[in-house]
Amino acid sequence: MPPCSCPLLRPGGEGGIRRSRRRGKCEGISAIARRPPQTISRSPTIRALVAICAGLLALLAPAGALAHKTNLSTSTITVSGSEVRYELGLSAHDLAVAMGIETDLVTPVPKAEFTARADRIDRYFRERLQVEADGAACPAAVVEPGYERLPREVVIRIGFRCPRPIEQLLINYLVFFDIDSKHRGIGTIDAGAGPEEFVVDPTLTEIEVEVARTTPPKPWIKRAAGFVRLGIEHILTGYDHVLFLIALLIVSARFWHLVKVVTAFTVAHSVTLSLAWFGVVDLPVRLVESLIALSIAYVAIENLLGRGFGHRWLLAFGFGLVHGFGFYGILRELDLVGGEALTPLFAFNFGVEIGQIAILAVFYGPLVWAFSRPWYARAMQAGSTVIVLVAGYWFAIRAFL
Repeated sequence: MPPCSCPLLRPGGEGGIRRSRRRGKCEGISAIARRPPQTISRSPTIRALVAICAGLLALLAPAGALAHKTNLSTSTITVSGSEVRYELGLSAHDLAVAMGIETDLVTPVPKAEFTARADRIDRYFRERLQVEADGAACPAAVVEPGYERLPREVVIRIGFRCPRPIEQLLINYLVFFDIDSKHRGIGTIDAGAGPEEFVVDPTLTEIEVEVARTTPPKPWIKRAAGFVRLGIEHILTGYDHVLFLIALLIVSARFWHLVKVVTAFTVAHSVTLSLAWFGVVDLPVRLVESLIALSIAYVAIENLLGRGFGHRWLLAFGFGLVHGFGFYGILRELDLVGGEALTPLFAFNFGVEIGQIAILAVFYGPLVWAFSRPWYARAMQAGSTVIVLVAGYWFAIRAFL
């Protein structure tokens, strides 16, 4: 068979030569030239995807490094006679922002930065935690910051004294709402008949309690509503949980595949959330957060290697057990027992499921459309690479800082 006589294009040309398997002849250079090589630098679609992935890397990495540690405060309030004892646990980074201390929300804030602003901290909480009893103001007798939980939290302990024994109590919570519209507060208040849970946000800042022991408890539906909303917000703004689900789902557009994965994840995190809530199993926060980051990286690496797709629901279940401890972290400080614990537990978990369904509803249509496109395989690989990098960054921050 004579050698191919077609000229070879020099580097920088748009083609090459190929020998026809059937005729032993060269395919036309002009035909090959009309098919530009599929390189990232020459494909507008891939170039756009790379730009989007780079943007997501820049946005998600810092946002999710402390995915369960900021934007949330926990309160424990006890009413006794004419006194109100208030213990408030806050993110150290949130307090730093409120006090004008520079923070990147990752690097620990030194204790000295807070102690140097003791007067400002005292004034801040006197102005933003207001207590009234039977229409009369109850001034704060003492504001005592506690730094025993640094670098993660600062605890503010406040004692309020009212003019007479309390029958009707009103607390107005305004902490951090002036600097962070996403801030939420959860807690319990015990006015003599056992602890009752509550949620505050910028649209609901007041807590009202009748101290009389004969007062019937607040209807469970009203108590549950705040925790349902908290669960929805937690999954929608919990970038690590969302990224984990996306990494699991992007390998297939089959509806039942998505249903099995989401169902397995739901069952698993519900199990560990319940076990942790009732004190059967508990793990250190740092360990849980680090394992969540590793779970995301592992799934994304499987995407890159192109294996394990047939048993994704098992992977979702196994790692979902770890994510359940992450969901529990937001409710950890609520000191409730027995039947009192059921309402916030089920309401919060129900809110998480609503959020997951919303994510799937938004995600499924674009996934089906993109899955049939010729560039999807490379887009999935690029996206998985970004997920590995983000998860690796989260792991380093959570495990070692």
